[in-house]
Amino acid sequence: MKDKALSLPSESHNNRITFFMNGQQITEELPAGISTLDWLNQTKQMFGTKCSCNEGDCCSCTVVIAKAVDDKVIYEAITSCLYPAAKLHGKHLITIEAMGTPNALHPIQQALLDHHGTQCGYCTPGFVMSMFALFAMHNHPDKEAIFAALEGNLCRCTGYQSILDAALEISRNYCKEDLIPAWCSEVESKLLEKGVPAAMLLLHKDSNRLVSKYLMPETMKLLFDYLQTENSAVVIAGGTDLMVQMNIGRKEFPVLIDITCIEELKRIYLQSDGLHIGACVSYAKMFDSELVHNSCPHLHKLISQIASQQIRNFGTLGGNIANASPVGDTLPLLLALDATLRLQTELEMRQLPIRSFFKGYRQTALQKREIIKEIILPLSPENSYVRTLKSAKRKSVDISAVVSAINLQRSLGYTQNACLAFGGVAATPLVSRVFTGLVNNKPLSSLDAAQIAKAVAAEFKPLSDVRGSALYRNKLIENHVIIYLSELQKEVL
Repeated sequence: MKDKALSLPSESHNNRITFFMNGQQITEELPAGISTLDWLNQTKQMFGTKCSCNEGDCCSCTVVIAKAVDDKVIYEAITSCLYPAAKLHGKHLITIEAMGTPNALHPIQQALLDHHGTQCGYCTPGFVMSMFALFAMHNHPDKEAIFAALEGNLCRCTGYQSILDAALEISRNYCKEDLIPAWCSEVESKLLEKGVPAAMLLLHKDSNRLVSKYLMPETMKLLFDYLQTENSAVVIAGGTDLMVQMNIGRKEFPVLIDITCIEELKRIYLQSDGLHIGACVSYAKMFDSELVHNSCPHLHKLISQIASQQIRNFGTLGGNIANASPVGDTLPLLLALDATLRLQTELEMRQLPIRSFFKGYRQTALQKREIIKEIILPLSPENSYVRTLKSAKRKSVDISAVVSAINLQRSLGYTQNACLAFGGVAATPLVSRVFTGLVNNKPLSSLDAAQIAKAVAAEFKPLSDVRGSALYRNKLIENHVIIYLSELQKEVL
């Protein structure tokens, strides 16, 4: 690691940003690319926010971000280890240090104490902040909503029941107005005024950071200006993978260009060619969108199985596509739906079927200085059968061993336009050619599910890794096919 450090840039640009932290407006000069967790621990000496996995899997580092969205303020829990601190500009960062005192605990803390919801206590700040975000946005959430909010928070001591009991007590006995401190309410009005000054870059010498410059354009023009002048730049959206590469792999990114401040990339709208989703729309925003729920319910359902609520609050669909991981959760569904990508450079826009986008392991058809602008999902006909299946070691907050999606139409007991796509079975997500040939334009009642499943599994040669052997993945492929076809055939009986 010492030799690696010698190759780092000797000069970097700090981000000077203005934001609120625990009720107070502050201006801070941040090292380029530093995570919110590292900034809290290393610069501010605030250790209530814990570092454990440093890759977004345990949520011990959960903090809450309050931000103005349209005409209201929303509170979101995020994993601070993956959240670049520069993104705090213009927002309100709330940490465990502000949630109460030893002599005056916050009601959430008191409930955890009363129900013996803490033992070693290391994970407790993350649980408190996750609950705070939930209760700040919802009055009396039910058990299912509480599970969803806490599913990313890992605890190795309590067995969770005592934590759940504490959350249920809060839900029964408190409204969100009782739980949001007065200083939070005061900051809300300031956030809605949107009077925070713009971020500045300051020259800083003799740096050994993995990132030398973190740029945050607010317009497409400025983005392409940066791409034109910064030849080594890498585009970052949610950063849920890039930050892991830095935190765990110590990978260098000399220049990062954060595109999440560009409003043009955060739109969801419906047109005659389908549902348009901007590249920087977060999973949480998609899940809350009525357009997504009504026009693409299969995507809406899949989102709830992706990562944790903390990750969904800032992870993006565009990032999942551009990352081009063979186990990207959304990619088989996008392939099955035959989605189209709008790709933009400074001079032109082009449309590319997503089936032509993945060129190899984490290799894409993106050209130099080109970005994904939006994703277009065709609307499914009423007779469509669209489903997704995700197989992983854990029910939630886990990377898939195999993920699949099916899309076909049914007419008078026959199948039409059958498509089945898989992730986790090759270097890229793929569409099964065998399945289309065996199923398309065939009567559903005549399909031999077991035989078709074996033929589809033989089409792929998955690798063995920590999430499963090749044999295990082949069996999962078979099982996915059998589940889909069995469900379809039940409809015609």
